[in-house]
Parts: sequence; C-alpha cells; structure tokens
Amino acid sequence: MSSPLSVILTQNKLTGENFNDWKRNLLIVLNFEKHSFVLTQPRPPTPAIDAPDRDFVALERWDNSNLSAMCYIRASMSNVFQKQHEEHQTARQIMDNLEEMFGEQTIQAKTDAIKGLMNWRQKVGTLIKKHMMKVMAYLSEAQTNGAEIDSATQLVMVFQTLSKDFDLFQASYNLNRKEMSLTELMKELQAFENIFKGSGSKAETNVAEPSSPAPNPKRKKEKGKNKGKKPAVDAPATKKSTKTKKRKVDPKKVKCFHCGKKGHFKKDCREYLSMLKQKDNFDVLYLEGCLVEES
Repeated sequence: MSSPLSVILTQNKLTGENFNDWKRNLLIVLNFEKHSFVLTQPRPPTPAIDAPDRDFVALERWDNSNLSAMCYIRASMSNVFQKQHEEHQTARQIMDNLEEMFGEQTIQAKTDAIKGLMNWRQKVGTLIKKHMMKVMAYLSEAQTNGAEIDSATQLVMVFQTLSKDFDLFQASYNLNRKEMSLTELMKELQAFENIFKGSGSKAETNVAEPSSPAPNPKRKKEKGKNKGKKPAVDAPATKKSTKTKKRKVDPKKVKCFHCGKKGHFKKDCREYLSMLKQKDNFDVLYLEGCLVEES
C-alpha cells in the first residue's frame, strides 16, 4: 500500500464484527486515492477501434482504479476473507458480497444512530457547541451507514433536540427559512447564546428595604419591675393609633443613584431611562442582524 493513509487499513483489518468501521476507513483511503468511483460506476464498454482516444483513456483509468481498489480491500482483510474473495473480478463485487454477509450490522448501526438522535435532548444550561457536536455525530453515523437525510430535514431534527432557551431562535428561523449547513447553524446558535447569556440579571432599583425597629430598653426594665403582677389589659387601639406616620421626603434633597444629581430618583432619571432605551434597541438590532435575513 503506497498511500500515506493506508496505515489506517493496516491497523484495522476486517475481521467481521468491525465491518462498519473497516468500511469507513476503506472509503477514506479510496477517496484520497481517487479510486472510490469504481464502487458505484460500472466498467465502461470496450471502445471500437476507431473510437476517440478519450474512450480508451476512460476505460484504462477505470481498470487501473479497480485493480488498486481490490488490492486495498484484500490487503486489509484477514486471511480467511482474502481466500473467500479471490475469484471476484471487481472491487464492487467484493463489497457487494461483504454487504450481504455483514449488512445487518449496517442496518443496526443506522437504526441506533437515528434512534439516539430522536431521543437526544439538550439540557437547560448546556453549552450549544457541546450539544451540537453530539447531534452532528449521530447524523454522521446514520449517513455513513446508508441513511439519506437532506439538509432541510437535518435542521428540523436539530431543532427538535434544542432546549426552550432557543425557542426565539427557532421562531425566527421558521419565519425566514434561511438555508444553512450544520456548521453555520452551530455558529448562529452560539451567537444567539452569547447575546442572551446575561439577560437574566436583575435591574437595580432605588427602593429602600424597611428596617426592623430597635428594641426599647425601657420596655425591658418595665417588664422586670412588673414581674409577678397580673398583666394590665391594654385598651383597644383606636384607628388613629394604628396608623403610622409616613415620613415625607423632600424631592429637592433626593440624590439620584445614576447621575448623582439631586431632585429625582434613579427610576425618574432621564439619562438612565435614555440609556436603557438605547440598550434595548441595540440588543434588538443585533439579534435581527444575526438571525433575520434581509428580504
């Protein structure tokens, strides 16, 4: 084996149980050497004597690639399988026979990959890159073993695995139906994730928390003096006594926590409200730029 990738086949020879992995490695080598077309294209007919030169070149190229492919296949088999496939004349005949022998492994591997993808769900808080790598591995395994899944169906299957954190992204995609590869989708999802990563933080407020009243030392002394005596029955409180006087705050003395100027609270500060409005507009514009394709 002259290919620099042939070491893959040397270290992973076909033994029977590893057919799917062996086939994957074989296709890597044949694609690199540009011989894989003989597995799908039949041998060209023998051209007539007066046929153009390109017909002879095409036939010679096919024969050379077929011979190379058979050598790669047989050299990466165990001795038992080599003996079984000595009579075959084309690489395709050898592969078809192996598919009949171990085809159930391929079907089972394809079924397991699709089933695993359908049951896979992203947990809330899991990074989208880690989740997408798992999803792409399932899709690759299914396609390697014969599953034909178009790009649109792949995107639908991916969206079904996402958590509710990406509902807004999915809604935007459904409106625009932008075509993209899985790699492009992962980048878009990562951009969406970065935008909304800190959106759950709470805004600051100027509301003061009520403080609990300090204990009255005189009250404790009175309790000590009256120890042993019957407790006096308090007269029912009137409506006036139950009402607590609210402390009036002079607006002119109030200092804003945002701009530092006196005369207003932070919630009424024009600079603060303008800043929030600009920030909201920026987030919306940036999100639309990432997710919405201009019509």
